Amino acid sequence: MRAVSPARARARWAPRAAGTTRRSVASASSRAVAVRARTAVKTDDDADDVADDFEWYRKPSRVAIAGAWATLGAVAAFAAPSGTSGFDAELVKTIVTSPFGGVANPVFEALFNALGVVPATYACLLLPGAKGQKLPAALCVGASFALGFFAVGPYLATRAPRTTPAPRRSELGWVTRNVWESKLNAVALLGFASFLAYYGVSNLSPENVSGFIALIREQSMLACVSTCDLVVLSACMVDAIGEDMKRRNVDPSGALAYAAVPVVGPALWLVLRPSLEE
Repeated sequence: MRAVSPARARARWAPRAAGTTRRSVASASSRAVAVRARTAVKTDDDADDVADDFEWYRKPSRVAIAGAWATLGAVAAFAAPSGTSGFDAELVKTIVTSPFGGVANPVFEALFNALGVVPATYACLLLPGAKGQKLPAALCVGASFALGFFAVGPYLATRAPRTTPAPRRSELGWVTRNVWESKLNAVALLGFASFLAYYGVSNLSPENVSGFIALIREQSMLACVSTCDLVVLSACMVDAIGEDMKRRNVDPSGALAYAAVPVVGPALWLVLRPSLEE
C-alpha cells in the first residue's frame, strides 16, 4: 500500500474543509439576518404583522382611550339621569318624525345627528388599516352607529398601527374601497357635518342652551350619554387621523388641527386626504 504524504493529504482535504467552512458561515449569516429581521419586526409598531405583539397598554395615548371608555361607562351608570326611558323614546320619535323643524331642542338635535357622521368618519379612517387586528374592525365600527364609543372604544385602544407598508386600494374590501375611500362619500359627510354645525350654532339662543342643559342634567339619560359620547369620540379622533396621515405619507403633525373642530374637521380631512395607490 502506497503511503500518502502529509502535504498531499492536506491538499486533498482542503477543498472539502473550505466548502464546509463556507456553508457554515453562510448558514450562520442567514440565521443572523433572520434574527435581525424578527427583531426589527417586533420593535416596529408600524409593521403589518405585529398585532399579536402590540402592547397597547404601554402607549399613553391608548391607555387614555381605555380610560375614556371606562369613564363614559361610569357616567352612563352613575351620573346620567335615570328612569327617563319613556321621555327618551319620545325625544327620538320627535327627532325622527320632525327633523330640523324646531320641535326638539335644536342643540341636542344637531348633536344627536352628529353621532351618525362621526362613526362614518371613523369607518373611513380605520377600515383601511383593519387587516390582522385583534378585534374585528368592521364589527366594532358598525356597532358604533348604535352604541357609539362603547363599541369602537376597545378597538381604538387595542388596534396595532397599520401605516407601513401602506395598503393598496385594490387590496381593500369592496365596501372599504368603494364607500369609505370614496371622495363622494367624504363630500357628503362634510356637507352634512357643516349643516349640523350651522344648525346648532345658529340656534344657540339662551332659551335653547338652558333647555339643552336641562336635558342632559335632569330630563334625559339619552341626551346626557349622547353628549358625553360625542365629546369622547371627538377627543379620540386625533389618533386615528394621525395614523391615516402616516398611511398616506402626510405629516401627522396636522392631525390635531383637524380633530380640534369636532365633526367638521375630521370630515374635511377625508375630502382633502390623498387617495391610496391602486
